[in-house]
Amino acid sequence: MGEEARDSGGGTAVPLAVGGCGVAAILLGWILGSRLLRALGLMAAAAGGALYLRERLSERNDRIDAAESDILSALDGLDPVARAQVLKDLAES
Repeated sequence: MGEEARDSGGGTAVPLAVGGCGVAAILLGWILGSRLLRALGLMAAAAGGALYLRERLSERNDRIDAAESDILSALDGLDPVARAQVLKDLAES
C-alpha cells in the first residue's frame, strides 16, 4: 500500500473491503455448500485482517517516532545537569 493511499485517510478501506468480501464469500459458500468458496473466503478474510494489522502497526510506529523526536528535542533544551538527572530518573523507573 503506497504513501498516497495512506495520506488520503482511506488507509483502512482496502483491508476492510477485502476482509468483508472474504466473510461474504464464506457465507455464500455455506449457503451454496461450496467448500472451495468457503476456503477462498477464509483466505480473503485472513488477508484482509493481515492488511489491517499492517496498517495499524505502521500508524503506531509513526506515533512512536513522533513522540521520540518530541522527547529528544525537549531533552536537547535542558542544561547538561538537568538532562543527566532526567535520564537517571528514566533509567531508574
